[in-house]
Amino acid sequence: MKLPAAIRSASHPLARLVRKLQKSAAHRREEGLFLVEGPRGVEEAIEAGAALDWVMVGDAGTKVARYENLLEIAHARGVPVQPVEEKLLQRLSPTEHGTGLLGACRLPPSADDPSMLLECEQAGVLVVIWQMQVPGNTGTVIRSAAAFGGGGVIVAGGADPWNAKAVRASAGAIHRLRVSRTAADADFLARISQSSRRPAVAATRGGIPPHEVDWSLPFFLIIGSEVRGTSDLSLTDAIEITIPTSDTVESLSAPSAAAILLSHAWHDRRGRAANLPDEKRP
Repeated sequence: MKLPAAIRSASHPLARLVRKLQKSAAHRREEGLFLVEGPRGVEEAIEAGAALDWVMVGDAGTKVARYENLLEIAHARGVPVQPVEEKLLQRLSPTEHGTGLLGACRLPPSADDPSMLLECEQAGVLVVIWQMQVPGNTGTVIRSAAAFGGGGVIVAGGADPWNAKAVRASAGAIHRLRVSRTAADADFLARISQSSRRPAVAATRGGIPPHEVDWSLPFFLIIGSEVRGTSDLSLTDAIEITIPTSDTVESLSAPSAAAILLSHAWHDRRGRAANLPDEKRP
């Protein structure tokens, strides 16, 4: 595989594009791209069949066996591979210590349109992340949703799920699960209320325990922000679910609560399905 000359200037158009994609969700929407970082990030995108637009590799990385294999696969799929001076790529990296490999993927068409998820009538759980502020937490919840059979994720306000840190924390789930972002406003809540899917809110205290919920029914599982939780959420028809814990902590972190509730939902659905007659099993 013959590669072009390495980029050595921060003023190169591709270097400027990388910085732009890191700045804001608006810039990512303008370009229709988001970043994936490191060999694992690029590998996850390739394995999921994501639409890779290009791959950058540090000039030293072109001689690393693992990188060479990924670059060959990307090249065979028609993805441009661009070497970059190692120090420059480290400066461009979204994380403090760059890993020598950076790619850009196309945003999905439904990135900012949750209509398909809101109108989905299939049984099971769709996750709503409500005004979560930390990108890594948002990515972790997306990862848990994929691990436990969630039907998709709607990110309402807060951190952009296509922020590089959120993408990294999702461990590839961002490519495999339908994810959409929308405003956390009255219009969105009205659409939740009008849906045939019932909203279930993760509450710190006062809710029913998760083992008492029939998770085979269609639910929106709403996970609140790190500090305010769902205290500013107004849904009159929502049920509240509280995970029983000891008195040694006030509450669980939002990503931990999401993982526990999604695990409960997944195991409950599997258990109920196992008890159905063969002709009624999904």
